[in-house]
Amino acid sequence: MRWIAEYNNKAIAGDSTVCDDFTDDVEVNIFAETLQGHWEVEGGKDEICGYLRQASAAFIVLQASTNTQFDSLQIERGGFPWTTAQVKYHYKASMQADRIPTMTVDGNDTLILSKGVFSGLKIKLLESKSATIIGHE
Repeated sequence: MRWIAEYNNKAIAGDSTVCDDFTDDVEVNIFAETLQGHWEVEGGKDEICGYLRQASAAFIVLQASTNTQFDSLQIERGGFPWTTAQVKYHYKASMQADRIPTMTVDGNDTLILSKGVFSGLKIKLLESKSATIIGHE
């Protein structure tokens, strides 16, 4: 859970090393529902890194503060000794900034983590489904 929270903080803060948390062959499928419709990010490392750069730029420009809570963590390890793990969790992230209503994102993520001898943990698959609520915490 600590590793996931650190990854999340790097992504929100615009830390350029966040792309190092993905394998070169990562598969990404993000679906987000908003009041204006929905948007999707599908693809690989280029798509997720581009998305994260845009999202962090918006947080920086807005000088937004965020608070993310995680729960319902499920981990299923694969292999012995384990080399992969499927991690599922629910999250609620609130974003506040001056002159805009509070936004809350309620979502569920599934990750496949790969554990390398020299590379440490990396995300091999990211599936995310979320809904954004405006004006509520």
